[in-house]
This record gives sequence, C-alpha cells and structure tokens, in this order.
Amino acid sequence: MAKKQQSKPQTNKITLNARDIGNSLLDDFCPRCFWITKKFPLKDKHPFSLPFSGLPNIVDSYIKRVVRYYVQKLNFLPSWLLNQLKDYYLELDFENVRLFKQSSFQVTLFDGACVLSGQADEILEFPDGSLFIIDYKASSLTENQLKIRPLYEAQLNAYAYLANKKLGKPVVGLALVYFDPEYKDLNDEVMLHRTKEKFLFGFNPTVVPVKLMDPEWVEELCQTLFEILSLDTPPEGRANCEGCNLLQDWLNKISSYIGLI
Repeated sequence: MAKKQQSKPQTNKITLNARDIGNSLLDDFCPRCFWITKKFPLKDKHPFSLPFSGLPNIVDSYIKRVVRYYVQKLNFLPSWLLNQLKDYYLELDFENVRLFKQSSFQVTLFDGACVLSGQADEILEFPDGSLFIIDYKASSLTENQLKIRPLYEAQLNAYAYLANKKLGKPVVGLALVYFDPEYKDLNDEVMLHRTKEKFLFGFNPTVVPVKLMDPEWVEELCQTLFEILSLDTPPEGRANCEGCNLLQDWLNKISSYIGLI
C-alpha cells in the first residue's frame, strides 16, 4: 500500500507562474510528473538540449511591438484586432484604450507560503479605468490547441487576478489571439503576389473570447498545485501515465551505465 504523502513545513516560498496553474485542468495531468518537472527542472544547457532558433520569440515580440506602435503613435488598435474585439464585446469601447507598460506582477498566497507571478502580453485600459487582457499565441487552431485551451484560459484568468490585486482595477474581459501562419494555399493569388519580390510570411489573426472566472477559481487552482509541490516526495502518478512510464524506462536503462559515466 502506498504511503500517504505528507507536506513538510515550508522554508522557501513555492513559486507558481500564471502559465502553470491550468495544468490540473488538462485530461492528461499527472501530479507526479508535475512535481518532478518543477522540483528538478532542466537547465538551458543539458545533454538533451538542441539549438533553438529563437524564431517564436521574435514573432511574439513583433506582434506586441506592432500593437504598441499603433496605440502609441496612431491612438487606435490595428483594424485586424479592433474589428474582431468589437464583434465579440459590443459593450466595450475598444476605440478608446491605452496600453499599460508591460511588467510582471507578483502576489503572495496561503499566508505567504506561495508566490504567483505572471506578465500578460497586453493590458488595455478603458476610459473608466477597467481593464481588458489579451494573450497572443503564434499558433494554428489545431485539435491539439483545443485540448490545451484550458491551460491558456487559466493563464489569462491568472493575469486578471494579478492585475486586479496589484493595480486595484476591475478586469472586464479576456481574449486569446491566435496567429495562424498563412502557408496552406500556395496557389492563392494574394500569397503569390506577396512573395513575388520578397519572401513575406503572413499570419491570420483570430480572436477567441475567454470566460472571466471568479478570483476564488484562480486560488483553487493555485491551491491544488501548491499542495502537490509542498510534498517532500513525489505524489502518486496518474494511472498509466505515459510520462511516468517513459521516465521509469529511462531510469532503468541508464542505471546500468551509471558506474561507467
């Protein structure tokens, strides 16, 4: 019979990122795998690392700079974003917004034993002081993206929680904006014209509204992960977890070489 896991007294704060808190909502979430990956994270340079092109970070930075340029220099959101937001949120005045300077927020939870942090891609402020938060995803709306949507929805709600706590302003809406690479129809006349003189790669932006949850919902998600990370040994894994099985197989195989390394 497996031992019941016990939490140990906290000497260091447990840190959670807004990107983490939705993990427990995924169908394949495994408490054991989560505990291991957070307790023993791999550094940037390790035997299994591969060269990273950096292109996703460049695309992400470019998207933010484009939106920021339009608002700061031209005083309005770009039409590809503005029109979709207006269609989904009829009661909100997206033609009169300002951008918050990007900054990371932190709040402490559970009597100071846990720190939740995160930085939203975009925070819009309306004239009445209310906020709207956006997260950009340079990705196609694939079936796999639908499976991990709860992760992103929790992430956005965590940003709303942080913004409300740190700025003292109400958050009235959330949205994901997917940037689907335009590469599927190479016979399209627009694409052919675009690539005639220069190799220009386009994206098709799609706004996806996200339900704004109560602060207690965010705290409950944090509580679930906090309890897992408070354990001094790994918790029980999910039944037939592929990650657990792969890790155990890897450990079994490499253990025979430990003395030779």
